Amino acid sequence: MLSIFNDRLQKNHSDLLEDTELSPGENMLKTAIIESNISPREVVGKEEIEEVYEIESDLHMFEWATRNSGKGWLFLDSHDERFWIVYSLGDSHFFSDATHELISGEGAGLDRLWLPTGQIENIGEMGEYEGVKISYGADDVFPEEFIEDNLQFSDLNIDGSGSSSKHLYDILKQTDEIDQFLALSRIQIRREIRDDFVRERVTNEGMLTTRGGSKINLHISTVEQIKDQYAQMLESIEANHLIGATSREHGASAQGAPVVIKFSREVHDVETFLSYVVNAKNPFRLWGNIRQVGPSAYKVDGVDMHNGDKIAIEMAPQWIRLYLYDGACGNTALRLFTNLQQHYDPAAELIYQDRSRMDE
Repeated sequence: MLSIFNDRLQKNHSDLLEDTELSPGENMLKTAIIESNISPREVVGKEEIEEVYEIESDLHMFEWATRNSGKGWLFLDSHDERFWIVYSLGDSHFFSDATHELISGEGAGLDRLWLPTGQIENIGEMGEYEGVKISYGADDVFPEEFIEDNLQFSDLNIDGSGSSSKHLYDILKQTDEIDQFLALSRIQIRREIRDDFVRERVTNEGMLTTRGGSKINLHISTVEQIKDQYAQMLESIEANHLIGATSREHGASAQGAPVVIKFSREVHDVETFLSYVVNAKNPFRLWGNIRQVGPSAYKVDGVDMHNGDKIAIEMAPQWIRLYLYDGACGNTALRLFTNLQQHYDPAAELIYQDRSRMDE
């Protein structure tokens, strides 16, 4: 498998260098990092799969039939039980549809990575910038009347490429009024280690397109580094913010605390805002009952549609508190936060206890 991927990386690089376009049928290697709470056996037995081959106990190759983009082959690496890696040499439409179908569905137990802007910037530090995409889209979630009453923009898209893209991003971050709407959704980097290189395009949903390189091992290393950074954040949330109780000699004591999202601008109509967040639809995939608990404060008792976990949300104009109960998945917090950055407030802050910093 790796030798096939390696040949494709080198061929893509040669084609783009000589002809600035790929040869017919020569798609780029595509990779998705998926957060899992289920066994790989539950996936390879799905009805969408027509053929499956077990290469190793934690490596499967199977043909997936999408609803709209035909069939294609996927490689599933599940050596990390929590974070799977899915590879494809199919076209971008097939891979997008296949990964969406793979993780969608009520209680599917699979989810995307949800990389906040700060994590995307960290990925940028792994190499030299070759492109950035800023994609703020309030109109993907909120209706026109809500946007007119609460926001300056309905959408803002900036797609920059080239060696000066980092400079462009820095200039935009220093520009008053626009800096609060910079939702970084994609980055392109060239990563070099000694004599080897790889060119990667990484989205905030944990999807990578490899635009060429000299050795597949450097791509694998890049994927693992992104995965490890994300896992550290997720583990910190789950270690410190799952609400439960610890048994003691004379009863029990509460443990855990809510994850807090602090807004840079107030939400004037909290109830209406929540109605678009907990409606069971993408991208939040949360559902719940909204009730007023104060003059401008509301509470939601709800469920994460990702895996059926019970959640609670408290919200005031300046903040959201998310309560994850014992056994819940911390990815709920990152999905909520990253999508609020992308669709409402890119300058919002996620406040949680970072275990790595606590250990320093």
